[in-house]
Amino acid sequence: MKGKVSTGIWFIFFGIIALLHNFDVINFNFWALIPYWPLLIIAIGANLIFQNRPHGIFILSVINICLCIFLGYKGMTSTERFNFGNHVTYRTAEDTLGTAPVVEAAFLPGTERATLEFNVGASTISIDSTAPRQLLKAYTKNGNVGLKLEHNGDSLHPRLELHSAIKQQNNQQNNIQLALHRSPLWDLTINMGAASFIGDFTKHSIEKIEINAGAASLKLTFDMPHVAESNIEINTAASSCEINIPKDAACRLEMESILTSKKFEGFHKKDDVQQTDNYDTAEKKYIIKITGAANSLKINRY
Repeated sequence: MKGKVSTGIWFIFFGIIALLHNFDVINFNFWALIPYWPLLIIAIGANLIFQNRPHGIFILSVINICLCIFLGYKGMTSTERFNFGNHVTYRTAEDTLGTAPVVEAAFLPGTERATLEFNVGASTISIDSTAPRQLLKAYTKNGNVGLKLEHNGDSLHPRLELHSAIKQQNNQQNNIQLALHRSPLWDLTINMGAASFIGDFTKHSIEKIEINAGAASLKLTFDMPHVAESNIEINTAASSCEINIPKDAACRLEMESILTSKKFEGFHKKDDVQQTDNYDTAEKKYIIKITGAANSLKINRY
């Protein structure tokens, strides 16, 4: 029985990876997994050790999921290829987007709403507030990263598209700092690969934020909701997600996730969802939707 659980985890892992790779959702480097083949021996050894132990299924599930997360991270971030035993690296195409290390958009008085779509590869992204004259500012001190900002829509209801380009695939840390003006009501879409994303939105008004990610590490912090329904939608695979919301904020949690570990302080189950005690009576509330597989989810009430 325990052997079937371990095998099932590996089949689910490679099935999800292959499916996402085939549909160009992720660019998975299967060659990069070759040096880590001894992990399969470790998985088999763990199965032999814990197969007759108390709580063996749980222990084996944790071990195998951790191994899958590690391999998933390596496959989506590694730039190494192997050619008949010769260790080589490869580079991405030349920068044809006309990127720059700093991009910004001016803030126009009277701007009440703003939309941003941010497309980013393997990077560490941080979000905080910005200067009063700037609607958005993105910058990086890393010469390996280029940024391009496109501005569309009405001047007082701007739609922004921010793109990042990694000029050379390597193992260095690609850091991007993103600053948003505090006044507008923001609609955010973040599309990223194996990235680390730290978003402090305690000084921003968020109507909707959607995050589509691969093996990512997410830490999001919010203030009390500013509209009737603030939507937080996270679609990830093999990711670690931490969401911080005020203890008095009304919130509902909807999950469609496989093998998700979860800690929900201050929530109770109602029908098929988890919600806070004050959700039904609150005028302003958060709706959190989590979709994915093998995720670790933690919600803190501060």
